[in-house]
Amino acid sequence: MPEYKLIQLTNTNGKNDLLIAYLDQLQFDSFEEEDTNTLNAYISNANFKEEKLQETLNSLSFLKGLEYTVGTLENKNWNQEWEKNFKAIKIGNDCLVRASFHPSQPVKYELVIEPKMAFGTGHHATTAMVMSIMLSMSFKNKLVLDFGCGTGILSLLAEKMGANEIQANDIEEPAYLNTIENTQINKCTRIHPHHGELAQVPVKKYEIILANVTANTIKENLGKLISLLKPKGDILLSGILLNQEEEIKTLAHSLDLIFVNRKNQENWVALHYSKS
Repeated sequence: MPEYKLIQLTNTNGKNDLLIAYLDQLQFDSFEEEDTNTLNAYISNANFKEEKLQETLNSLSFLKGLEYTVGTLENKNWNQEWEKNFKAIKIGNDCLVRASFHPSQPVKYELVIEPKMAFGTGHHATTAMVMSIMLSMSFKNKLVLDFGCGTGILSLLAEKMGANEIQANDIEEPAYLNTIENTQINKCTRIHPHHGELAQVPVKKYEIILANVTANTIKENLGKLISLLKPKGDILLSGILLNQEEEIKTLAHSLDLIFVNRKNQENWVALHYSKS
């Protein structure tokens, strides 16, 4: 079991969500908000590079006055600790996301997520916004790609909504393994998880592509994703900060995508496009 460090960041000026977006790129595993000005960030000893942390924090102009301390945590099952704080949530009126230790509720789509440290439980604005857009769409008999699947939550919802086949891809092995586990828990049979880069995904003409990742990952892969998208197909992009929105919109326009919908929650944006 890996040993972890706790990085406690104080004087965050209420910008915890923005800070999480940048720290997530440094291979932090999970985050906990003590209050609006204090963020606890957990990272394995093997992945922690203090010089990279300092470089990132120094580049963020909105974090004037921020301070941090580094502590070593006792070796325990941090997945288990994190699970204790996992709460069931509803997305709209039709979708419930819960863990196996929560009671079932009468809703149209019930997703059971075993909350490991893979990203995507519906609690974060980026995931919740994509799910909200999905609930307004038709997935009946559709071929779907879930790029950066995390826990597999979007794939699970796609299958529950009638998708015929879902290819679920993630570069992180814990996410890949968690997707397999959650697929089995939910008795889903049309989800096919893949571990690796986008190149490992079967080349098909997908009717819907879900990309809840980061703005940088979207910029690096949007051209390739569109090449996998069927004409008139839909692509949902999330993991985009408000100050990154225009850059993503400009890129989408240059690739002849047609704007369909936009959602904004806290400091995050989700964008829905279709292919011409």
